[in-house]
Amino acid sequence: MKSVAITYTSHINRLIACSAVGIALSLLLYGVFLLEAVAHTAARAEAEEEMVVISSRLAVLEEEYLEKTRAISPARAAEFGLTEPVSVTTVYATSFALTLLRGKERIPR
Repeated sequence: MKSVAITYTSHINRLIACSAVGIALSLLLYGVFLLEAVAHTAARAEAEEEMVVISSRLAVLEEEYLEKTRAISPARAAEFGLTEPVSVTTVYATSFALTLLRGKERIPR
């Protein structure tokens, strides 16, 4: 049986040092990512609480809107001086009329 003797080399020390640095870096990154996860969870909880507050405010505003729209009537509009139109005319606008320039032509003014 042959035996192998491990002799002292500087490569072993470098390997151990690099391994120690790698382990330390891994532990540092693990801690950073763990803290990021905790911070994200806390921010998510705050956002959920804020969503509840905003939802309740929205519900109040919707109720106010519905109350005010129930108060609208033709009689109320007449109090403000609004009148019903006699006739309704539909106006169609072409894409040429909606643009300022079409090619090199200018729209006449």
